Amino acid sequence: MESGRAWRDPASIDAIRAVDGLDLSKVRDGTYTASSNAYAGPLDVAVDIKGGKILSVKVTKHQEKQFYTALTDTPAQIVAKHGIKGVDAVTSATITSEAIMNATVKALAKGMQ
Repeated sequence: MESGRAWRDPASIDAIRAVDGLDLSKVRDGTYTASSNAYAGPLDVAVDIKGGKILSVKVTKHQEKQFYTALTDTPAQIVAKHGIKGVDAVTSATITSEAIMNATVKALAKGMQ
């Protein structure tokens, strides 16, 4: 296994599939949760959506031990951009940022009508 990369690839593939079919206007209002593998282990998010807009993205559980800015900056970008398109990973925290984006997309996919 190449520095843990192999266990992260399936999560990225699932998120890419979810992004392709994601339409925020079809996501029911509510709070949705999902997980993805971050650098130090599983990372959970809760995503609040109302009226086709992302109101908040919160990291609810993680094991990351450094680069905490990714835990707040990435969710803030997702809310500002109403999705993950155009969201930049936090420098030196790419894996953590990608995990937040992956989990967010998977959570939103659960709410599709």
